[in-house]
Amino acid sequence: MRILAVLLLVGLTQAVSPPDATLERFLNETNQQLAVIYDQAVLAQLLNELRGPNDLVALLEIEVTDDKLIKYVRTLTTRKAKFKRLGLGDSRQRRLLDKIPQLGYEALSGRDLKLVYALASSMSDNYHNVKLCAYKQPGNCTLRLIPDVQSIVQGSRDLDEIEYYWFEWRSRTGLATRSQFVDFMDLYKKTAQLNGYPRAEDYWFRSLELNGQETMTLLDKIIHGLRPLFLQFHAHVRGSLRKMHGEHLVPRYRPYPQHLAEVFIGNAFRRVQAEWYVDLPSPEIGLANITQELHRRGLSTTQRVFWNVAEYFRALGFPQLENSLWTYAQKVSSDDDDRCWHKAWRYYALPRTNFTYCPLNDEERFFNMFEAQSDLQYYRAASIQPTLLQEEPFPNFSDAIGKCFSMAASSPRFLRKLGVLRDNKWKELPARLNRLYIQGLRVVFLLPVFYVLDRYRVEVLAGHIKADDNEAYWRFTEHYTGAAAPTKRTNEQFDVPAKLLMEVDDQYASNFLSIVLQFQLLKHFCTITGQFEMGNPRKPLDLCDLSDQRGIGEILKRAMSLGSSVHYREVLKVLLGEPEISIDGLLTYFQPLQDWLQHQNQENNLEVGWT
Repeated sequence: MRILAVLLLVGLTQAVSPPDATLERFLNETNQQLAVIYDQAVLAQLLNELRGPNDLVALLEIEVTDDKLIKYVRTLTTRKAKFKRLGLGDSRQRRLLDKIPQLGYEALSGRDLKLVYALASSMSDNYHNVKLCAYKQPGNCTLRLIPDVQSIVQGSRDLDEIEYYWFEWRSRTGLATRSQFVDFMDLYKKTAQLNGYPRAEDYWFRSLELNGQETMTLLDKIIHGLRPLFLQFHAHVRGSLRKMHGEHLVPRYRPYPQHLAEVFIGNAFRRVQAEWYVDLPSPEIGLANITQELHRRGLSTTQRVFWNVAEYFRALGFPQLENSLWTYAQKVSSDDDDRCWHKAWRYYALPRTNFTYCPLNDEERFFNMFEAQSDLQYYRAASIQPTLLQEEPFPNFSDAIGKCFSMAASSPRFLRKLGVLRDNKWKELPARLNRLYIQGLRVVFLLPVFYVLDRYRVEVLAGHIKADDNEAYWRFTEHYTGAAAPTKRTNEQFDVPAKLLMEVDDQYASNFLSIVLQFQLLKHFCTITGQFEMGNPRKPLDLCDLSDQRGIGEILKRAMSLGSSVHYREVLKVLLGEPEISIDGLLTYFQPLQDWLQHQNQENNLEVGWT
């Protein structure tokens, strides 16, 4: 018994290590130095936001601060490795040590480093700045994808024209960068090895603090849970496309043509007009003109919207925003819908936050204000942590919280309470189905696309397929998204880069999980406040109004204040009482739409699925 007690004591001593004074000094210095560099980076990015993306001074400042950060991280790497090797410090110190930035590409040799940056820059520049030749005008090669080609195809009724631009875009962005994509993925594998990740797919998902297998298991579980809703929605959209274009172009039991579906679904991301959709659930009711109603209500200036939303968060239990925050808020230079958004800015060494705002006053900017002020509250709550632990648990985590509240604010019940929607019809099922239909086009069809883009690149990194296996990419695309190319694509072509909405090395898993999480948060908060009751038709999730629910603020502040001091699963325990991200909230939100879709598909003899 005495030997057993000694062994237990030794084990307990090893499990609960004491803090180390030398390590603590190193971490304090690191936090202080990083805070100064991060603040310089924030100021450079703020300048870029205010002056526009092509301001040379702002771009130079960003480059200088990036270089300064890289040089400083290089000085930390050896000492960090030594402390980790010795196993010094308590759990908090080890967490801080883990959060010191990695070298990333800077671990590559000089030649490889120049090459990887050149490849990434070239592919990014090609995607964002490539010019396409106009349909039947080979001498006019001045069109950008956004907004030029996007506007053309969304307004075109010429199917040959739509198909032409689909092929032209993939030729210019996919096939043109094929060799660059292959070389980049090889260098990414080498980068993973040099940063201590024997399996490159683990490095791909490092920001989630999950390995490749764990992440794909989670994504697979979610995409499998989404499948029944997706199949019903897909069948309905395919039926609409068939009604518009004929069965010869949209045959039964086959994936729908991607070039036609992209236009149909893409319209949902614009200022939607009800007449764009031939099978909107309730066409006679249409869609609420929230922009017009906001102006009628007097919410026609950004300042009024700012303080209205500030009051919303104060009523949830967050601190009242100070007047000086708006006094020193700055207007962004762009009035371009795609770039003009409200944004909160946080500093690390300076005890302050900034706010920039878009002068446009419309529905999109109104709901974006809830997201921006949610970020503001997140930054302030997390500021109690040291610099290394102030970030969110994974990228886009805070975005899920902000979108949860912008979604709750878009509820017809809240908008009626605010005096924006006056007619009770917007709370009734026919109008709700219209709203859910448009929301569903934006969400339900996006998740499988995100899944495929990460799944493909993970299969490449794991060595299961070649980096330019175009046929494998289309197998994934057809299986998970139900979309096919206008004509069969082979390995003679290469289409992957044409769908990468972000940079070539940005993973989509965090965006995917963030979208799912916002619905999970909404369901949880609406349940604990009594605004949603499962099975009660008078309290559906899509009508949930979270305004004035003061108890929510305390839960959120507690979770936000954790920053990245613990794994995201521990943060979820505080937020939700459970440690994992689940599709249940999204399925509950869209349940009325799924019921309607299933009924419509059966009634109209629309086939579900494809072969």
